[in-house]
Amino acid sequence: MKRLILAAVALVFLVAAAQPADVAPILEVQGFFVEDGSDADPDAIEDAVAAARFEGGRLSIAVLAVEPSGGATIYAENTLDAMGGTGTVLVVAPETVGWGSEGDIYTREQLDEATDVSLNGASDIEVVELFVATLIGQPVGGSDPGGAGALPLGWIFLLIVIAGGALVLWLSSRSSKKDAARAIEDARVEVKKRLDAVANDIIDLEDEVRASTDPAVEVLYESATVAYAQALDTYQGAASPEELIATAEELDMAIWRLDSVEALLDGEEPPPKPVKPQPAAPPRGAAPSLTPPRVPAPVYRRSEHRRSSGTTAMMTGLLMGSMASARRSPRRSSSSGSRSRSTGRTRMRGGGRRRG
Repeated sequence: MKRLILAAVALVFLVAAAQPADVAPILEVQGFFVEDGSDADPDAIEDAVAAARFEGGRLSIAVLAVEPSGGATIYAENTLDAMGGTGTVLVVAPETVGWGSEGDIYTREQLDEATDVSLNGASDIEVVELFVATLIGQPVGGSDPGGAGALPLGWIFLLIVIAGGALVLWLSSRSSKKDAARAIEDARVEVKKRLDAVANDIIDLEDEVRASTDPAVEVLYESATVAYAQALDTYQGAASPEELIATAEELDMAIWRLDSVEALLDGEEPPPKPVKPQPAAPPRGAAPSLTPPRVPAPVYRRSEHRRSSGTTAMMTGLLMGSMASARRSPRRSSSSGSRSRSTGRTRMRGGGRRRG
């Protein structure tokens, strides 16, 4: 009897779900993981991942043979953390489906909708294909967006009649959204570079500041660190062009303070504080334009030491196009007031219990 109990315990450990730390490296390399014992075909899962990534997202999919402790959503979050915390991870388990997402192109609304449709899947493959098809708005494998089946002939005829105009509108909307998302992501990359540069400049100046006897030097230095921290906090939560512009402006204030610190350390006058001009009133009936960037005043900078430079003028050029595209793009309606975009680094998660 004791041997039977030990054998049963050993069997439980043998069939335990693979751990997120073990699955994460596989997802990073190939984008998908299918655990032994699942009914999913690895080729079909790979095709679904490829279809999603072709549309610009960073979706990874893990199909488990054993229900993980805490469910698929917690497992997806832990796996995303093990992958560095960026992208979207979908986990399909025998009883639950869950996802975690951060810094990807998908909105919470899109991921929730795809999850709700996927819960009707009768097999692991169908769950994955329904999820991806709904997420990207295109058929994947044997599944159509929204989980729809074959259309009656009358509906097919009607679809053919209206397809031309609908296709033009869809392509235009899709292109605008992609352009906007790309512009925002490019701007985020540039701001992150300058955030890193300011952080390094703050560290490099610390010894000189501590050795200075001018109290104004330390005051400006401390205020530069505060301005940097505020810019970093705004950046981490930024999900729109306007929020990224605010990040750039806060970062410019930190850079101006560092310019002033260097000038005082060298016995020179600090440069004047940058100012933002007021925007001109738009023509009657025209949409208001983006607030123009702060105009940097002449700066004092030791070019051989300093890494950071002003950001706002660069940011405006990158983000003007994305704001214009966002205004042109139709917004999807939502039944919940808690929906949010995920183009920033805000962690989102969701999931549910399988119905199929």
